[in-house]
Amino acid sequence: MLPCFCIQVNAADEKLFPEVTGWKMKAEQRVYSSSDLWELIDGAADIFLSYYFQDLHIAEYTSKNKIIRVELYRHQTIEDAYGIYSAERMPDYPQVQVGSQGYKSQGVLNFLTGNYYVKVMSAGVEEASESAIALIAEKVNAGLAQPVGLPVLSQVFPVEGRVYLSDTYIAQNFMGYSFFRNAFSAKYEQPVPLQLFVIRLTEDEIGKMLDQYMKTMKEDKVSRKDDLYRVDDMFNGPVFLKKKDSYLVGTVNTGDEKAAAEMIDSLIQKLP
Repeated sequence: MLPCFCIQVNAADEKLFPEVTGWKMKAEQRVYSSSDLWELIDGAADIFLSYYFQDLHIAEYTSKNKIIRVELYRHQTIEDAYGIYSAERMPDYPQVQVGSQGYKSQGVLNFLTGNYYVKVMSAGVEEASESAIALIAEKVNAGLAQPVGLPVLSQVFPVEGRVYLSDTYIAQNFMGYSFFRNAFSAKYEQPVPLQLFVIRLTEDEIGKMLDQYMKTMKEDKVSRKDDLYRVDDMFNGPVFLKKKDSYLVGTVNTGDEKAAAEMIDSLIQKLP
């Protein structure tokens, strides 16, 4: 008797793709996972994987010479999907009201909904109209039936002085350090140019993260005034930090202690 070796293959889920009047839908049978995503998007696979990519389902909608391709990137959490979406989002592209947030460009409409990052694009010989792309995007969004809204911590940043659509989420290696993770951040032009960030973990994890950061720095690079730390980081410049229960709040890219402290305190007041 010969041993039986079973290979698990992800099967396409056609239920993810609704029927649309006037268009013929065909779902690809192949479903990409973290082990083979590079075969489709070789150069960009690493950043998707850093946001805990789970799987990718693809379908095409055809009408005569027009083809609209839909790609459903599913990530582990809403935060991860928001992270990859905001990393690719272009602030100068028009925003669209699909899912939790979306944008469009020539022949493309990308949007965030729940833990899905969805890409809808014209892929045929004849370019599909914006209205057709938008229709299919809305149908797909309705079929996914995900909760609407951005992650809570992406919405606690002060509005005044904030750079438009600069909010983002870095799941791993924030500021280039492996121990910094799960960081929400936004950039500001006022009161001074800086980047404001917040990390939420358990209180014990936050304490260990802060300790590890301090241990990577030379003693003369770290100072403390009450509960505000200043770190002269050789890679990131001046970094100001405050630990508040299960949160670590800080600024990067400014040496203005007064402005940094005010921005940090302003964010802390809004923490859930």
